[in-house]
Amino acid sequence: MSKSNKNQKSITSFFKNPGQTTTATNDPVPSKTKPSPTVEMMEIKKEKEDVPKLLSSSPPPGPAPASTVKAVLSPKKPTAAVVPTIQRKPTHETEWINLSDRFLLNNRNFDVQYAHLYAERLGSMRKIVTKAAENRWNSKVPLKKMNDLVLDEECVLIGILFKQMILKPSIVKQLATENGFNLQPPRKRYVDPSDKLVLEEESQRIVLDGKIDVNQFVTGIVIAVLGHEDDKGVFIVKDYCFKELTIPKQITPTKDEKYVLFASGFLLSETSTIFNQLESLTNSLAQATNIESTPVKTILSNIIRFVVAGNLIESSNRLKDTTNQAKYLTRKMAASSVEAMQSIDELFDKIATVTDIDIIPGVNDPSCHMLPQQPLHPCMFPTSSKRKTTHCLTNPYDFQIGDLRLLGTSGQNIDDIDLQSTIDSRVQILENCLTWGNISPTCPDTLSCYPYVNNDPFIIHETPHVFFAGNQPKFETRLFKGPNDIQVRLICIPSFAQSNTCVALNLNTLECQEISFENQVPQLIQ
Repeated sequence: MSKSNKNQKSITSFFKNPGQTTTATNDPVPSKTKPSPTVEMMEIKKEKEDVPKLLSSSPPPGPAPASTVKAVLSPKKPTAAVVPTIQRKPTHETEWINLSDRFLLNNRNFDVQYAHLYAERLGSMRKIVTKAAENRWNSKVPLKKMNDLVLDEECVLIGILFKQMILKPSIVKQLATENGFNLQPPRKRYVDPSDKLVLEEESQRIVLDGKIDVNQFVTGIVIAVLGHEDDKGVFIVKDYCFKELTIPKQITPTKDEKYVLFASGFLLSETSTIFNQLESLTNSLAQATNIESTPVKTILSNIIRFVVAGNLIESSNRLKDTTNQAKYLTRKMAASSVEAMQSIDELFDKIATVTDIDIIPGVNDPSCHMLPQQPLHPCMFPTSSKRKTTHCLTNPYDFQIGDLRLLGTSGQNIDDIDLQSTIDSRVQILENCLTWGNISPTCPDTLSCYPYVNNDPFIIHETPHVFFAGNQPKFETRLFKGPNDIQVRLICIPSFAQSNTCVALNLNTLECQEISFENQVPQLIQ
């Protein structure tokens, strides 16, 4: 840590030192249901007194006394609970069901080609896209394969889009750069006026033109197009459609107001300046009843889940000066990411005493960058992972609370589509992914993923009630309204390190509110 910043708190000591936290207390709160809280507190105090003695002196020969073993190896005692716990009993209305099994990897085989994933995506969605095409257009319009096309005859084609982009990064261009060619300048987007859309199927491919905006689409979308082939061999599009959304289960309102709190992008490192904001977040969740603002108190005192959508630590946690040094000179240096994860563990341990916490990996986190990202190992959270309320999950994350189904990612899919298109609104990209029927259509073209053969886990078979993405530039939300009274709440969760805000979702009304933790007193952002 820089010596010039004297007011900067240490990563490893911020959450450990109770003196830095105004609401923390050294004495654990006894449970009301236990018959003898006084005896329990005496045992905890005795345990703390015994530990230094064991560390300062060598153990006597022979088996250790029972009291000594109990003092050292007793993780079940609530010694780590330094904040009051708000008990929230789970009911069938707030029951949590993890539906992310399809994102878990049983076999990591890279001996197959990625073309199998596109073939499986097209094969799985062909029937439902065909049904959508029949409902949208007259069923008398013939559905044809590309090798059966007749010049100027109107028909329907179903295939998967491929976007030809001259500015798209590729390994060939990188190799050319190493051999002395000009380096491609960095760009915010890889869109160019010469881009073309190509429709592919099992037999062949054809270029699309007409009433279809190239810049609004990306590679990997299964689509049905209505039109005809001209004399140049180009398919002139008159209209297009995607799969129809399934009708989600009707939500049964809960008796009381319940909320889910979303956060993302803590980006902790040695130079982080958000420790006061994180302290405000933990204190507000632990002692929500002390908040003066009634709306904020109502929300934070009824949080039943805290979802962290990736990017717990900063991407560059390695000192640049050490990259060019010999390994024997840096072998005893501790990576700053280790200290950052320790701070995250302390933060989660305090929050886990109040509510359930779901941890989704992000692109910066110690997990493979390929989608779907696998759950972070519990060893990264040695303290908080011992609690039953801490859950390490996949990215994407699909789950259900009561009748409400939620689906979301850490934001890599939205960021990648933003690079390949001219869609300005991130919440619009979320809506497009929903209507396209795919969480991440650009996998595996421009976004890395595992080479699936027999299934495509990114297909949205069942419409969720809530569709979210983390680590976005700013908070955005929209209530998508589709046919058959389908309503889906779309949420773009901002990075906490940049905005100091979290997003609260009302499980009854599906309304979202952004809460600022810039100061010690949390405030609603109108």
